[in-house]
Amino acid sequence: MEVKKGSYTDAITVEYKKEKIPLKLDVYYPSKIKSKYPVLFFAHGGGWITGSRKLSSVTEWGKFLASRGFAVVAIDYRYGYFNRYEELIEDYNDALNYIKDHSEELSLDKENIVLMGTSAGGTLSLYYAAYNSYYNHFEKMKGIKGVVAWYAPSDLLDLWSKQVDSLFAQFAVTTTMKGTPKTKFEEYKLYSPINYISERMVPTLLVHGEKDATVPVTTSIKLNQKIKECGVPSALLIHPKGKHSFELELKDVLTQKFVEKTVSFIKKVCQNTETVDTLDRRAV
Repeated sequence: MEVKKGSYTDAITVEYKKEKIPLKLDVYYPSKIKSKYPVLFFAHGGGWITGSRKLSSVTEWGKFLASRGFAVVAIDYRYGYFNRYEELIEDYNDALNYIKDHSEELSLDKENIVLMGTSAGGTLSLYYAAYNSYYNHFEKMKGIKGVVAWYAPSDLLDLWSKQVDSLFAQFAVTTTMKGTPKTKFEEYKLYSPINYISERMVPTLLVHGEKDATVPVTTSIKLNQKIKECGVPSALLIHPKGKHSFELELKDVLTQKFVEKTVSFIKKVCQNTETVDTLDRRAV
């Protein structure tokens, strides 16, 4: 992701809540001054047990997307080691509520928010959009125009499929769910975004690598199909050589195209145009 020097400002840090430790978020802005900016609300990956808003992957996305005209809000949340998954979701909710409540002082357009995350952070983003639209939580969904998830598990049970060759993935989800599917099957179902897709889901962009051995590409294929079946605009981009976190490793033309298509998707949904189906193709 190439970023022009001077096209974004250094992030400002805000404490959005305090648990045993303060939980913070960083906001990146475009260098061009405006009264308010469309918002990209970003959750980091790390299997729900590691990672932070300071990961190089997050800061790279933050600077890049800010350079393209968005205010990027990168959040921290509690880990699944000593916390229940619902507490991670609570942190996500609270961070989002914070920026809505403080949108004026932060120069954020709370009517134009796109949720985004990579890997585990993508699952949190998908879950928020799917769950709250499924249950008609209008106030929570107010201003949410779309969701972007790069290589995110949409069905937590998929992390136990034969396509997964990652002890970390299975350790992470076992730690977070407090057990394997044999002992916590209902929890795996309860927190899987794919189980809350309805005709009220917001437009969605999914990006995945076909060679991902940490989160299988089938999880995004299934989700994309289900969203489309509900009549909601959804697009899936698959990189034939992509592994997990492939945008950080592959600097090829196709990866750059996927990054640009992410920007295009965000701009389209923020402008209330729903022509995202044109993005949907299997890359070859």
